Amino acid sequence: MPVDQLADIGILQPIENYYLVGTYPPLKAMGEITPAETFTGLTRNANIYLHLPFCEQRCTFCHFAKEIRPDSPRVTRYLAALHRELEIVTGMLPHRVTAETVYFGGGTPSYLSAAQITALFARLRQHIDIPGAAEITFELHPSVIDAPDYTDRLDALRDAGVNRWVFGVQSMDDRVLRKLNRGHEASHVYRLLDLLHERGLDNHSVDLIFGLPYQTEENWYTTLTSLIGYGVDKFNIFPLMFKQADPISAHYRNEPGIFPDLRQRLRMHFMTEALTRRLGFRRGPLFYYSKAATHSRQQENKYDSIEDTNLLPFGVSGFGYVGNTQYYNDCTMDGYMQRVEAGRPSVWHGVHLSTDERMRRAVMFNLRSRGVGRDDFRSRYGVDPAEHFAAELAPYREHDLIRIDDDAIRLTDKGVPVADSIALRLVSPQVLARVQDANSRIVDLKRDPLDRYDFSPLERDPVGAGVATAGRRPLLPTVEH
Repeated sequence: MPVDQLADIGILQPIENYYLVGTYPPLKAMGEITPAETFTGLTRNANIYLHLPFCEQRCTFCHFAKEIRPDSPRVTRYLAALHRELEIVTGMLPHRVTAETVYFGGGTPSYLSAAQITALFARLRQHIDIPGAAEITFELHPSVIDAPDYTDRLDALRDAGVNRWVFGVQSMDDRVLRKLNRGHEASHVYRLLDLLHERGLDNHSVDLIFGLPYQTEENWYTTLTSLIGYGVDKFNIFPLMFKQADPISAHYRNEPGIFPDLRQRLRMHFMTEALTRRLGFRRGPLFYYSKAATHSRQQENKYDSIEDTNLLPFGVSGFGYVGNTQYYNDCTMDGYMQRVEAGRPSVWHGVHLSTDERMRRAVMFNLRSRGVGRDDFRSRYGVDPAEHFAAELAPYREHDLIRIDDDAIRLTDKGVPVADSIALRLVSPQVLARVQDANSRIVDLKRDPLDRYDFSPLERDPVGAGVATAGRRPLLPTVEH
């Protein structure tokens, strides 16, 4: 892989600027939007997301909305707001919704007690139809086994219908885990796997991150092989991403030498690819690995069919895609609760996507999964994606990072680590201008909610910056049609 050449032409991003494209258009390109127009066009089947923003400790790398060890009244108030939001939003929808997937994320959803879990599921089922075939995912923290009522929590989740379990491990090296302030050790992971197996709950996926402090190719290999050897057959494996507000960014500024460099990160990625493929795993979508034919319907729907099965979020900082509208809920706890307690949806910022923006988004996201089907794309949008975006895709095709066949556009194995650079090149001039305008008005990158919760690499400052400046050049040039 021509690392230096790809870095020189801007295709391979510096590690401190890396971030995956989680939404398009990004938060900084959104504006004020009314709830009534947000929910128009919702599909009858939808993917449901609920955010539980509570944690026992602050992990150094986590960039999501959360509160650390809130008191009981605070948790009770938030859950009451979440229950109320379900009532308000579903009352505004054009029809009753059937959930194809349900995902409880955070934060740490397993922070809730058994009684709170049961009550939340009961309220959800009052407002959303959840058939038996729906995929219901719940995130666990390995330290849940230290709670005195941990068996009650697991049993409540099983009884509520949870059929897929995701838990953050990040590394099986205890020195790395201590630096991340994870609050668990490798031994907790084995115990949690045993507990799930004893209950017949074997559809679980483990989150891992490469590029962490004190991580080496050796202990990364040990992390992978120890978990695979213990029976884990689904993984979510991501490169480390930096955000200004996260403690790990300060660690990187102060001690960059304890972090793997770009070449080491690439070797960890390709080690993962080689090892999992040899052992019978398949990749899909990007950074998700599974021995089964499907890793999760929730992820495949997000990347392959979100226009046909929309994403409907509940809770602080949730982001959704409804009827060609990308939007965010209020990203601050107090703001979220005050909106809902006043009887209003928590919709904060949003944007309606034009046909051109929908096409750009489709290519960005489809590439991360099965690829961009040319016939399907022509049928939906009336143009061939390979021809329409020929200029944007040309450098990636030239360097064997994508392959364009008669049926589809797909990433090559070499192209997987640069999927987000391709997404950056597909950003429209209009979206780029809105992001630059938002950046010009941000004073404090660590505290401004637009920067803090903008899950996008577009026009990001390096982790050492403290004040945003106007007039920054795009990381990659956009191409006008």
